[in-house]
Amino acid sequence: MKVGIRDGMLNLPFEEVFDKAKEIGFDGVEICIGANYREHPLWTESGVDDIKVLSESAGIETPALSPGGFTAYTFAHPDDATRAEGIAMLDHLSSVCPKLGAKVILVPFFGDGKIETEHITSARFIDGVKAAAATAEQHNVCLALESTLTAAEHQQILDQVDSPAVGVYYDMGNATGFGYDAADEIRQLGGAIAQMHIKDTSGSHAGEGGVDFPAVIEATHAIGYDGWYVLETPADDDPIASAIKNLHFVRENY
Repeated sequence: MKVGIRDGMLNLPFEEVFDKAKEIGFDGVEICIGANYREHPLWTESGVDDIKVLSESAGIETPALSPGGFTAYTFAHPDDATRAEGIAMLDHLSSVCPKLGAKVILVPFFGDGKIETEHITSARFIDGVKAAAATAEQHNVCLALESTLTAAEHQQILDQVDSPAVGVYYDMGNATGFGYDAADEIRQLGGAIAQMHIKDTSGSHAGEGGVDFPAVIEATHAIGYDGWYVLETPADDDPIASAIKNLHFVRENY
């Protein structure tokens, strides 16, 4: 079992995150990219090299890249240029992943960029996923969709795209907050789950909110999931103490 944490959860300068994550006991750091994505070091060759040095020096892996800014450029966007920019963003990250040893790109669909019911069977949306998936396949990377959809709706998309480079990034905290049965959904999705976030509801530490973790853990074991568990837990007043507490929860229960 490998446990990682999103880089923003430690509330430290980016350059310090890797060493601190290693010191705490994490195996990896999920690298997050915001709205001004072209300003991120991942968009320059030297920047990628710098991140690789930080990672290797700390002995920390990169389980995934997480372009949060993608929500403004989704596959269903009505503007062709904006939609194309989103696909180009994912294509670039697919090419970067092998340099960092990452296998997963979290593809988020929230807020104004959420997947609407009509998008699930929309040719424009599905063709966009297929276009990005073609590049991901070339680099042996998985585009892991994270959205407000149910497991069944996610599966509808996966069936239409029909690519080994597309899966689901499952977040039991989000699912529970949406009113879904997270354990049942994990069993439904099975091998389609590319990676998992560890998160509880209401900004709580893991195990202290509304998520039925015993059931979720049982379901996770039942499907034979052996991928990364990445903390997307709140920093709280003491980000380091919170990270340690949540890491211990995962190590002791999974």
